[in-house]
Amino acid sequence: AHVSSDDMLYTVLELTSEISAHHFPPSPAESTLVATVPTMSKFPGRPEELGMLAAEILLPTPSDAFPAPYLYVSNRNDPSPEGDIISIYSVADPAKIELVAEVRSGLKHLRGMVFGGSDDRYLIAGGVHGPGVKVFERTDGGKGLREVASIDLPAPTGFLWG
Repeated sequence: AHVSSDDMLYTVLELTSEISAHHFPPSPAESTLVATVPTMSKFPGRPEELGMLAAEILLPTPSDAFPAPYLYVSNRNDPSPEGDIISIYSVADPAKIELVAEVRSGLKHLRGMVFGGSDDRYLIAGGVHGPGVKVFERTDGGKGLREVASIDLPAPTGFLWG
């Protein structure tokens, strides 16, 4: 999966649990790799040995309520009883991807995520292996997430915010 902003392309590398950033100048110039960072600050072992995988990457459009650009990345299969982590990165400086927060979701095998509501204030996320679906509200200008609702549903993997 990938998202873009201006002339930057951010890609989540599922199998290596990394995020890469590429600068794409106007043609005929070629793209350049700007940065590659892990999707979590500290893995409880080697991600590939634990079966840990990155899944989703989101870059909501900045707004008056959330003016700074942040990437949101889901990680899955974390062995922690507190569930998988949603990592939040600042991309205000295009040459740098800076981890600003990690939020324990309480979900297992976190797959799909999508933003919705006014100013993309809410993030909905699903845990395929439980306990279902959670809705988080963005806090601190987008640097944080606070759980505001949850429902048990079997194996959610994707969402459409209407």
